Amino acid sequence: MRPVSLCFTLFGDYFRDLNVEVWVGSLIQYLEPFGITSGATRVTLSRMVQQGYVSARRIGQKSFYRLSEKGKRRILDGVTRVYDWEDPRWDRNWQVVSCNLLDMDKDLRDAVQKELQWMGFGSLGRGIWISPHPRYAQLKQMMDEYQVQARVHVFTGAYEGLGSALDLVEQAWNLAEIEEKYEAFLLEFGPRYQRVHQSSIQGSLSERDAFVERALLVHEFRKFLFVDPRLPRELLPANWAGERARKLFKDFHEFLTPKAERFFYDRLETAEAAG
Repeated sequence: MRPVSLCFTLFGDYFRDLNVEVWVGSLIQYLEPFGITSGATRVTLSRMVQQGYVSARRIGQKSFYRLSEKGKRRILDGVTRVYDWEDPRWDRNWQVVSCNLLDMDKDLRDAVQKELQWMGFGSLGRGIWISPHPRYAQLKQMMDEYQVQARVHVFTGAYEGLGSALDLVEQAWNLAEIEEKYEAFLLEFGPRYQRVHQSSIQGSLSERDAFVERALLVHEFRKFLFVDPRLPRELLPANWAGERARKLFKDFHEFLTPKAERFFYDRLETAEAAG
């Protein structure tokens, strides 16, 4: 588990208001159960500052970190999608993004494409991306951040081609591959939930154990943000494994929360508390 990814997991799962400046010592204690040393934690946070995801501030002899605007955008979108238990509704319109990226610097082109995938857009090829969800606010932030306003065009409307909406889905996303990943998640975390539940009954589940289990659970489930566009039910196969995986995640997360949050808050020190 990479420390940077684990930091994103913890920020997204616990720092919901996104305005907290947390002491580096707290972050060191959160990452220690995963075998990450204090030195590695400091290096990770330094890299996240360089990448623009967090900002740092010193108060006396202590360093505090908070999410930057760029980090907030990534976390907010991820938190909304991970913890949204409602089935997405669809007005039968598609948001279409046309990108003129061919003569763009490769690093910038790759960054824009990764942002579109993160937002759940599927590619139809030739710079055309589609989503059944309205994502204009996130798209505008992305265009402003990368200064590609003149190269990216956004449209919203109905599909009037000769095929069906399901034909579009088949072309834009590999649902079979996504479902395989959900099945793997169910195979791993279904039995894991049963083992942890049994440990709790036996009185051997500690607050530290619950914190680690919840972080691992969220860390694995967050990966679906990069591959699953959360399509409306009418665009999905019957008995979609993603629905079963989401229910398992919700139940397991709620089960772990009381003890996991006690571990978290017992070690939390913020800039506000430090004065």
